[in-house]
Amino acid sequence: MNNTSAAEQPNADYRQGIIFALIGTVLFSVKPVLIKLAYAAGGDVTDIMSLRAVSSLPLYVAILIWLCRVPEERSKVRQFGLQAVLVGILGYYFASLLNITALEFISAQLERLLLFLFPSFVVIISWIFLKEPPRKGTFVSIGLGYAGVAMIVLHDFSSFGSQVWLGSALAVGAALIFAIYLVLSKKVISNIGAQLFTSIGMGSAGVVIMVQQQWQGTQFSNMSDELIVLGVALGFFCTVLPSYFVAAAMARLTPSVLSLTSNVGPAITALFAITLLDEAFTIWHGLGMLLVVYAVVRINKKA
Repeated sequence: MNNTSAAEQPNADYRQGIIFALIGTVLFSVKPVLIKLAYAAGGDVTDIMSLRAVSSLPLYVAILIWLCRVPEERSKVRQFGLQAVLVGILGYYFASLLNITALEFISAQLERLLLFLFPSFVVIISWIFLKEPPRKGTFVSIGLGYAGVAMIVLHDFSSFGSQVWLGSALAVGAALIFAIYLVLSKKVISNIGAQLFTSIGMGSAGVVIMVQQQWQGTQFSNMSDELIVLGVALGFFCTVLPSYFVAAAMARLTPSVLSLTSNVGPAITALFAITLLDEAFTIWHGLGMLLVVYAVVRINKKA
């Protein structure tokens, strides 16, 4: 009986990991749609980032304090805390700033696909700086992914005009910064663990955002109720919850399995963008999405 229970435990962890990863992916994928709705409710970049931070920062601080009740965790913070702060600000502040700004100029579907290409940047960065040569066929996969994005960019150009190029450049910049963040965070996470790193990194980014809010004089009292509700939803449902669901999934799944679950992200974003934002979904969007998802699957298999 005990042997049976022991044998079933890995399968139970795997199933839990898949469920946690899918929940995290769904919540992250709704984020660009809520940001577009926040813009429609009268918000700007600083408003959206500030509301997101003020509703998530207390939770990250509380979880960090709870984790640090253990002496071993406090020791990790003293040794590697500064690294986690710097890497977290890079990934969760600068990448988010470019990402949210991009959504002012492009559709939620295009933004999600452009961010979804970050594995191609990881491959290139690892090749140049870590001397890890890409495997055969990797650059074919990257080319397919960018061909898929090009289909949607050219289509959206007719709807959004020349600002599509600006928004696309900002989203690509966000994807590049996020790729650098992933490469840098790998070693830090191995030293302090995913939960502690997430709490420090996200919390540090939140502090920077609140400093920006004070510096620019943004007043929450001047915001509409709709904008505040959307901002709080972004902070809790699309930031705090998915970050810890993904951290829990990372503890139960291999990186390759975890990355494959994220492949449903663009389709989820497209579904919500079509239903809530009335965004167009043409054959070009469908073909572009298929190419991007196929490319990312190929890259992950070769990673």
